Amino acid sequence: MTTTVPLLLFLLSAAIIATVFAVVARSTARAGEVDYARANHLRKVFFVSLLVILAIFLGLTLPRLPYPAEAAVPEQIVNVVSRQFAFSLTEGPGPDSIETWERDFSPLAEVRTGTLVEFRVRTLDVNHAFAIYTPDGRLLAQTQAMPGYVNRLRVVFDEPGTYNVMCLEYCGLSHHAMRGVVEVVEEAQ
Repeated sequence: MTTTVPLLLFLLSAAIIATVFAVVARSTARAGEVDYARANHLRKVFFVSLLVILAIFLGLTLPRLPYPAEAAVPEQIVNVVSRQFAFSLTEGPGPDSIETWERDFSPLAEVRTGTLVEFRVRTLDVNHAFAIYTPDGRLLAQTQAMPGYVNRLRVVFDEPGTYNVMCLEYCGLSHHAMRGVVEVVEEAQ
């Protein structure tokens, strides 16, 4: 049912395009005078029609965006700092340089179930991908870690357990060892 409407829209659009193509191809087969005033008028009608169709599609699809109208304030913030070949997950700012890495490094973050957690992901060196895997090994969420930029990833963990963090962007010879852990605990009642 959900794929029927887009399929019908596609088929209708394809039929209209094919018809226009056939009419234009047929009209150019014979030589004739060009009425430039009429041609410009047709261009304007086509352009306005296209704008109306795009406005209708925008109006139909905009309310269905997956983003809430008002963004919720995260209940917990975890700062993720990456470098070759480790993730630091802290509630504080975390390491701000390679020199402070050992002092401020933490491979584990603890979060509560049912809370909105915002991971602020950045890197000190090359591109990495911050990927969170469920305890049974399924990819739950991921974002890029890029030099000079902070990506925000919001996740609500429904189930307690140990969620592994891995890098999905090849970053060097020890890429496979680049891991972290998010420990999700039951929310206190």
